[in-house]
Amino acid sequence: MVLKRKLILSLSLALVLVLSITACQAESSRLIEIPEKDQGPQATPLPSPEPKKVLSICLGEEPSSLFLYGDQSTSARIIRQAIYDWTVADPTQGVVSALIEDIPSLENGLVVVSQVEVFPGERIVDHVGNLTILASGTQYRPSGCNGPSCVETFLDQDSITMDQIWVEFKIRAGITWADGTLIGASDSVYSYQVAALIYGSGGPKKLRFSASYQVGEDEIISWTGLPGYLGIYSYSDLFFDPLPEHLWMNLTRDELLTSSQSAERPLAWGSYQVADWVHGDHISLVSNLQNYLVPDGLPGFDALVFRFPGSAEEALAAFQSGECQLVVNQSGLSEFQAELVQTAADDGLRIYQSENKAWEQLSFGINSRNDNRILLADSALRQTLAGCIDRDKISSLRLDADQIVDDFFSPGQSGVDDLDLTYIYQPVESGLSLKELGWIDGDGDPETPRIANGVAGVIDGTVLEFTLLAAEVDPLPAAVSVIRDGLGSCGIGVEVELLPAAELLAPGPEGPIFGRKFDLAYFAWAAGNYHPCQLFISDEIPGLYPSYPKGWGGVNAAGYSNPEYDYACMDVLTTMLDSDSFQSSLEEVRDIFREDLPALPLFFRREIIIAKPGLSGLENDPFSLFWNIEAFK
Repeated sequence: MVLKRKLILSLSLALVLVLSITACQAESSRLIEIPEKDQGPQATPLPSPEPKKVLSICLGEEPSSLFLYGDQSTSARIIRQAIYDWTVADPTQGVVSALIEDIPSLENGLVVVSQVEVFPGERIVDHVGNLTILASGTQYRPSGCNGPSCVETFLDQDSITMDQIWVEFKIRAGITWADGTLIGASDSVYSYQVAALIYGSGGPKKLRFSASYQVGEDEIISWTGLPGYLGIYSYSDLFFDPLPEHLWMNLTRDELLTSSQSAERPLAWGSYQVADWVHGDHISLVSNLQNYLVPDGLPGFDALVFRFPGSAEEALAAFQSGECQLVVNQSGLSEFQAELVQTAADDGLRIYQSENKAWEQLSFGINSRNDNRILLADSALRQTLAGCIDRDKISSLRLDADQIVDDFFSPGQSGVDDLDLTYIYQPVESGLSLKELGWIDGDGDPETPRIANGVAGVIDGTVLEFTLLAAEVDPLPAAVSVIRDGLGSCGIGVEVELLPAAELLAPGPEGPIFGRKFDLAYFAWAAGNYHPCQLFISDEIPGLYPSYPKGWGGVNAAGYSNPEYDYACMDVLTTMLDSDSFQSSLEEVRDIFREDLPALPLFFRREIIIAKPGLSGLENDPFSLFWNIEAFK
């Protein structure tokens, strides 16, 4: 039940942008070339006798593979959730695991920080969290350094001393694969070796930033990080989910990616195991009688059948006819929002929200490369604009919208307290604030934009008007209309410009957003295993290298820059998550963001699940889809 959020590219009513910078790829989105495979026999009947209780699920897309390091789509992850039983983060209960005896932490002694001697030419993680080689001029954090203020530069010493993290795991005794073989520590180490074989020098951070992953005494698994790697997002995520070494140890890389026993029918240890896969139609799973939950009467169903309708309309038709009891990971459901909400009100279905998919926001062009786009450099103006936009209305028009936020932390996020909204919809008060800032209604006509009169750094008579960029989709996203009309009601002129996704999000200098040539831009950042404060640090401003360290690969499209924010965010990114420094810096990041407002947060987009009434086990939660699928009844 591991809560793993991958960086993926998806287009819905808003555009989701995948982070392409190395530092933001906490879980790599690197594409793996999968050789063509022999499909072989495409249907195997369910075991006799026929299952008594079958749950049929309409899934938005058919996965290409169920191999752990193959297809990383949402559909593949949902099905793997049924055949494995991963770790899940629960902010109300702490972190629990079905496989690991104890979740590592500094408090329980399973996370240890030690001093190590490092020599020139060895791999380390530098002061800003990048993988590098220790050489003359390398900036690093010496042992005991817990913030940017104590960074040192390597000057060809014989050696230096740095901190290194060691994390310990132990697999619970008595848990077996579906064939009855005990799961051992060696299966997890084998998984680490397979990941290295598949990804090479790429892959997730837990692989790239590891010095070793091995088994010691008493079947204890130890993950050792590279010297200087302290900014770990989650200690439990450093564990490598086991793979059946006793069956796959002789498979080559290509065979692991294409073989039926790894890609189509991977050996399970969770509540279900694959029974058959009819390509283009369905995947059937049956209960795993070797699973440790069987004595507790779980799973709730004897079998699961995942079907693959071609569209939201087909999926809802199958749901209405009873062919499916659940619809999940299906694009286009928002087009039927009115009908779904009404049917739910009539007790004909249930609507649930699950894991975060994306953070919807309106970016402000603060530091534009166009000399005539200077108005939004004023934080007071940005704050005032926020009060002109009815974010509640935007949220109400979206089936997948979570509650409104004023920063980049999702509601109920572990380790972060929910705060009251700072920016509420108040167009009258915002209009008065604009007047106080020097933006006046020069002609007494509320239909025309305001003009400058005594605004610092702005020529009198300058018109208060902006261009709003958004993805070219049909129909026009409701959020774009609400933003345009809301700003218009405050006397702000807005021209909407819709561009194809590839053009809108093209890298600079050509792309309008990442070339920093815009006033307002509506898009969304995909949720992932990275810290979003990095989206707004100065080093991420896109521009010509070396003036801008990331060149045109930077992601801080707004051009926002605040040294205090940078300092606090870098501390968050490079400090252990359970340290006092981490928490204080996290709070400072949040406070500065809310005050400076480089972007106006709208809401977090969530996965939508449509369910038949009477189906229990589903709840509105932020966890991975179907994390508790064994409890569905």
